[in-house]
Amino acid sequence: MIAKATLRRSMLRPRMEVMLAQYGVRPVLWALARALLAPRRRRPRPPDLHELSPHLRRDIGLPPEAPHVPQYFELR
Repeated sequence: MIAKATLRRSMLRPRMEVMLAQYGVRPVLWALARALLAPRRRRPRPPDLHELSPHLRRDIGLPPEAPHVPQYFELR
């Protein structure tokens, strides 16, 4: 189920007026600009399954990785 959040202008206006009265125009605009221009925080990307140790692979229920058999062009 997706909740729909509605933002009423009547609710926002008194709060902005209180903030402007309490802190002043310049600090409120500065905070607004910093919030809008700040980079979005992202979740770190999960590790690649091929880079996990055998212990971690076993812990999360993955089958063990097959042993690496070198190809003929890798033998030097």
